Amino acid sequence: MIRLRLVAATLAFAALAAFGTLPARAQYAGEFSPAKLVKQGTTTTPWAGPGLVVLQVEVFPNGSFHVVKVIRTTNKGDVAAALEIAKTSTYSPAHRGNKPIQAFYDYTLKFGKSVVRSGGQIADTALAHIDLLIHAGNYTDAKQAAGSYLRAHPGNGLALQYLGISNFFLSDYAAAANAFDKVATIAAPFRDAAAQSYAAVSVQQAVIDPKESLIYAEKAYVIDPSPDSLYALGVAQFGMKQYAQSIASLQKARGTLWAKKSTPTATKVAIDSHLLQAYLQTGDTTNSNAMLAELKTLDPKGNAGAQFVAAYYLKQGVADAKAAKTVDALAALDKAAAAGDPKMAEIAYTQAAFVIIQTKSPDYSRAKSYAKKALAIDPNDPEALFASGIGQAGIGEVYHRGDLIDKAKATLKKALALAKTEKNAPLALQIQKFLKQLGG
Repeated sequence: MIRLRLVAATLAFAALAAFGTLPARAQYAGEFSPAKLVKQGTTTTPWAGPGLVVLQVEVFPNGSFHVVKVIRTTNKGDVAAALEIAKTSTYSPAHRGNKPIQAFYDYTLKFGKSVVRSGGQIADTALAHIDLLIHAGNYTDAKQAAGSYLRAHPGNGLALQYLGISNFFLSDYAAAANAFDKVATIAAPFRDAAAQSYAAVSVQQAVIDPKESLIYAEKAYVIDPSPDSLYALGVAQFGMKQYAQSIASLQKARGTLWAKKSTPTATKVAIDSHLLQAYLQTGDTTNSNAMLAELKTLDPKGNAGAQFVAAYYLKQGVADAKAAKTVDALAALDKAAAAGDPKMAEIAYTQAAFVIIQTKSPDYSRAKSYAKKALAIDPNDPEALFASGIGQAGIGEVYHRGDLIDKAKATLKKALALAKTEKNAPLALQIQKFLKQLGG
C-alpha cells in the first residue's frame, strides 16, 4: 500500500515548473543588434567584371574598424576594388542591449556595371523577405516562408536560423532547437535564441529523458554560458543524478542572478528549489535547511520547499520499507510529515500506517494513530480510512471487541465508497477483500 504516484508527480513538477521561471528571452535585434554599414565607400580601382566579393570587417565599439579578410569571391579581379570600398566605408558598432561591443560585419559587394551592396549575408531576396517578416514580428509567416525556402534549398544555414528564431518567438522551443541543430555555425544575431531554445528543451526533458536533457543543456552552455544555460545544466545534471555537478552549476547561476536587483523572485525560487533538492540528495542538511529558510522568505505563501523536502523523505521512506527497515522507514516518513506541507504530511502518515500494518507483528494501535493524523488533515482520504479501518479491526481482534470490529466495518465501507467515487479500482478491490475477511 505504499503510495508512489504522488511522490513521482511531485518530483516531475519540480523540474517542469522551473521552465516557466527562465529569465525573459532576448528580443531579436534588440538584445543583440549586429554591426551595420552607415555609408558605403568609393573606389578608384577598376574591377574585372561581374562578380561577388564577401569581406569580413571587424567593427570596434567606438566605430573604428579593420578589414580582416576576404571570406569568398566569385571573381578575384574584383577583390582590390572591394577592399578599397570597405576601407573607405563607415560603420556603426554592434550592441548588446544599449552597450556597443566589438563584432564582425560581413560586407557583401556585387560587381556589374556598378557596385551594389548586399546587407550582411542576405543577397537572396527571398531570405531578405523572411528577415523583414521577423523584424516586423510576423513570426508565423516567417516560419512558413523559411519552411518553403528550405524545401527548395535544403540545408541552407541562414534559412534554418530564420526558421529557428521564428519558432523561438512562437514558443515552440523543440522546433527551434531542431532547426538550430542543423546549422554548422550559428551566427551572432541568433545565438541568444539558440541557447535559450536549447535550455528550454533541456528543462522540459529533465524528467522524461535526462540524457537528452544534458545534451541540450551542454549545447546551450557552449553557445552562451549565461545563468539561463547554467540553470538548465544544473537541472539536467540533477536528472542524471550528478548531484555535485548540479550544485556547482546552480550555485554559479545563483551567484550571478542574486547580484542583479532585476532578477525576478520566481527565478530565485526555481534555483533555490533545485539547490534544495540537490543538497538533500548529498545529505547536506545545513545547506538544505538554509535553502528551505530562504524559500520561505522569498515566497511566504508558497510551500514548494516543504514539498521537495517531504518528497525526498517520502521516497526514502518507501525505499526503507521495501528493504524491511521499518524503524528507518518510519523515521523518514515522520520527517516528511514534519516538512510543513499538509498534503504531503497526509500521505506520509498514511504510508507510515501501512508500513506498520505490513510488519510481521503489527502494532495496530500505532497504525491507527498514524491514520488518525492523516484523517485530521483530510477526513475523506480513502487510503487513510482503509488504514484506520485495518487498525480498528486489528485492535478489536486482539481484545475480542465486537464493537470495534463493527466500527472498523463502518470505516471500511466509507473508504470503499470514496474509492469507488474516485474510480480507484485497485484500492476498492483491496478494501472489499478485507471486508469479506471481517464478514462485512
